[in-house]
Amino acid sequence: MYERVAVAGKPDAAARRLLEARSPSAVADRIKVPTLILQGQADSLFPLGHADAMAKAIRANGAPVAVDWTAGGHDGGDRETSRVAARTEAWFDRYLKGDKGTDTGPAFRISRTGGIDTTNGAVQLRGATGERYPGLGDGGRTVALRGREQSFANPPGAGPPSISAVPGIAGLSQASSLGVGLSLDVPGQFARFDSAPLDRPLRITGSPEVKVRVKADTDDAVLFAKVYDVGPDGQQVLPEQLVAPVRVDGAKQGRTVTVRLPAVDHELIAGHRLRLVLASTDLGYASPVEPATYTVGLADGGLKVPTAPGVHTQPAPLPAWVWGLPLGAAVVALALLLTGRRRTATPPPDPELADVPLQITGLSKRYAKSADRYAVRDLSFRVEKGQVLGLLGPNGAGKTTTLRMLMGLIAPDDGEIRVFGQAIRPGAPVLSRVGAFVEGAGFLPHLTGSANLELYWRATGRPAADAHIEEALEIAGLGSALERAVRTYSQGMRQRLAIAQAMLGLPDLLILDEPTNGLDPPQIREMREVMIRYAAAGRTVIVSSHLLAEVEQSCTHLVVMDRGRLIQAGPVGEITGNGGSVLVGHDGELSEALVGKVDALPGVGSARRTADGLLVQLDGTTPARLLAELVRLEIPVTSFGPNRRLEDAFLTLIGGGSA
Repeated sequence: MYERVAVAGKPDAAARRLLEARSPSAVADRIKVPTLILQGQADSLFPLGHADAMAKAIRANGAPVAVDWTAGGHDGGDRETSRVAARTEAWFDRYLKGDKGTDTGPAFRISRTGGIDTTNGAVQLRGATGERYPGLGDGGRTVALRGREQSFANPPGAGPPSISAVPGIAGLSQASSLGVGLSLDVPGQFARFDSAPLDRPLRITGSPEVKVRVKADTDDAVLFAKVYDVGPDGQQVLPEQLVAPVRVDGAKQGRTVTVRLPAVDHELIAGHRLRLVLASTDLGYASPVEPATYTVGLADGGLKVPTAPGVHTQPAPLPAWVWGLPLGAAVVALALLLTGRRRTATPPPDPELADVPLQITGLSKRYAKSADRYAVRDLSFRVEKGQVLGLLGPNGAGKTTTLRMLMGLIAPDDGEIRVFGQAIRPGAPVLSRVGAFVEGAGFLPHLTGSANLELYWRATGRPAADAHIEEALEIAGLGSALERAVRTYSQGMRQRLAIAQAMLGLPDLLILDEPTNGLDPPQIREMREVMIRYAAAGRTVIVSSHLLAEVEQSCTHLVVMDRGRLIQAGPVGEITGNGGSVLVGHDGELSEALVGKVDALPGVGSARRTADGLLVQLDGTTPARLLAELVRLEIPVTSFGPNRRLEDAFLTLIGGGSA
């Protein structure tokens, strides 16, 4: 029978009789014992409609029935083994042992995804319960769909097929609740109907239904129906990766049919759309191999969506450590009292520094696990308005520790930090004039870039008019990418969004820690121009970076650190100009003999021709004496200056500092 049906593509009368005789429905009217039905949501083999049919049949016999939609299934997900075993055992205790005091749980329960556990990356589950099993069509909301009548084809051999689920990638079904999915509809092989963006969230719990008109050039039309969750950026997610196969008999004359879509439990957020797709093929099913053309249109224009209003999600359980917080806080408070520690009063403002963006004086910090080694020691420097200051140093130099103290995130052991004359303490009001991007930024991946920025600004509690979002975005240059979900961003786009977030409110002091990480060369150049433009408006930028060539091109001043100490501070030109080599520009090409004469001059280590001119390494003589000798040798000098890049200067300084 199985082989016969597989070859024919549909069951004959004998096959139907055999299947009906062997189906659980054949004995449904005889099941009169208490029944617990556990059904996986991630299951295209035994979908939730099977559990619904069992529940209706057994309940009609007068037996107690409870239905539990678990997170897992044949298509993957969390099978909730321990919870299912515990509930099954409780059911047996109550109805087999006769223990009337055993709690068997609610009449209806759903396992819902409640986010990601940030400690281990596992999907968190939350239960939703109801006092009765609502079925697959309880409650409801009609969502209008738009779209003209459309024709599409079933290609010869039914290939290539559309994709709803991919064998071997079982985790996609559960990931769909987190806004992640993989599906594909082949152009020319489907009809599509969209709703308007939802004005409020919508929770689908059950089987949506829609009436459609179907006409074909064959007697039967085989369709695969599915409903997508479509975000504002156009990315579509197929809940649980489920599709409903539909066979329409007598389609040659045209028929109006009610299509019942897969039963799911899925929430759409406001601003998302529903998309109904009717495809002629699907990778998970066999389609007719003969070519055909189908024409499909909406019969009443609406998708009826069940909402199960009597089902409520339980609050997420608090982690065990939360219960210990009050006790821990009491212990800490007692320790502070016993040791006599008191918070020091904030020093008064310094009016003489009111226009100075940053002054650091005698700053030191040691961490508890390295009491014998300073992260920062006796650091002092000053930053003026309009400067782009590069904070340089090898790994472990204390750059990030300095920036964190500057932001009030950690307290120094000694010394003082003043921003516009105000001493820095955690939560100091003057920090509202500081924008920072230190050690990366976190965004909500399902929201657009602009929504993330608006949410961040609202969290500051400051007036919306003070955000200057448009100005910050113009400086950062993100363009149309702002209206896409952040989960679609590249690393470079996330970096630029983080910079835009730091620029909200157009702070007078902008602090950027490794802003070019993940950017390609054109984006690095754009970031360089962003910093220069920002400082040109009279503001100040402090940037920490390992890209010395970029620092040399974008920064006006430098602070070089090593092992927590200040090595040198000053203008870029002043630091790079202390080298021991000189580049001489000249007209025409110098002969080997003339280059040899320069090489033989007293106090000259070497002389060689380069593409940019004559490079002379000094070894005792001074640039002034060298210039006089070049004029004596009648070399046509057009330019004369030091030839040391920031990289050379940096390595020299670090070598001296390490010694």
